This record gives sequence, structure tokens and C-alpha cells, in this order.
Amino acid sequence: MAVFKHKNEFRQLFDQWFNPLCNYAYSLVQNHVLAKDIVQEVFIQIWEKREQIKDDIDLKPYLFKSTYNKTIEKFRQKKLRQKLAKENLIKIENAEKETQDFELVSANYLLKEKLNNSIRQLPPKCQEVFLMSRKNGLTYDEIANDLGISKKTVENHMMKALDFLRKNLKDTK
Repeated sequence: MAVFKHKNEFRQLFDQWFNPLCNYAYSLVQNHVLAKDIVQEVFIQIWEKREQIKDDIDLKPYLFKSTYNKTIEKFRQKKLRQKLAKENLIKIENAEKETQDFELVSANYLLKEKLNNSIRQLPPKCQEVFLMSRKNGLTYDEIANDLGISKKTVENHMMKALDFLRKNLKDTK
């Protein structure tokens, strides 16, 4: 048999226990608005389940236990929302980082392409000396020996290559 036979009985229960339950909920959550919401939800839940609540139940402990449980439920929901918000923030930050990384990668590739184009514009011997020095890591003496030219000629080719590349890449930053 249901605990409330008429709306008036439920209204009396509400009037009697609403404020004490709000005070109890406030002691748990330290927020007046949230405490009031919790107690209202408890009473809504009781009204919706009134057919299942037996009339011999002691309502005082039932109301306080329901308020406590609803408070725990709210904490869990809040914790879950915070966790989801944090996860979303991490996703957003990662997406921004990836975008920045892509911008950096694309800028590097464009710079490399411009550098390679500039190297291809060097005179053949100058280009050969530059590539032997920078790509193969050979010293000026090693380059001079390999090509059968003087070290001073290697230095001149390198100076010419670096000056040309500096001018061509000056606009790229």
C-alpha cells in the first residue's frame, strides 16, 4: 500500500521536512542553491515512487538517506563533468599543438624546398663544392684533394655559395 493516499499528505510531509533537509544538504555541499535543488529532486523522486513506498516506513531516516544519496549522485555527476571537461580541454590543446606542429612542419618543408632550389641555381662547380662540404661533411682540404683544386678555390666557391644562399633566403623567415 502506498505511503501517500492524497496530495495533502505529501504536501504536509514537504512542508515539515523541506527546510531541515535543505539544511542537511547544505552541510554536505556548502551551497544553498545546490542544497535546495537536491532536496527538491528528492521530493520529486519520492512523489514519482510513492506507489512503491510502503506506508509502514519511517519517513525521517528515509528522507535523510535519500538526501544523502542524491548529494552523492550530484558529486559523482560533477566529478564526471569535470573529468569530461578536462579530457576535452586536453583534446583541444592537443589539436592546437598539432595545428602548430603542422604549421611548423610545413614552414620547414617550404624553407628546405627554397634552399634546394637556391642550391640548384648555383654554378655547377660552386654547387658541387657546397654539397661536398654541407651534405657530405668534407673539409676544405678533402674537397680540394678530391676535385684537384686548391684550398683557396674551395674557399672562394663556398664564400660565393653562402653569399648567394644568404641573399636568396633573406626574405624567408
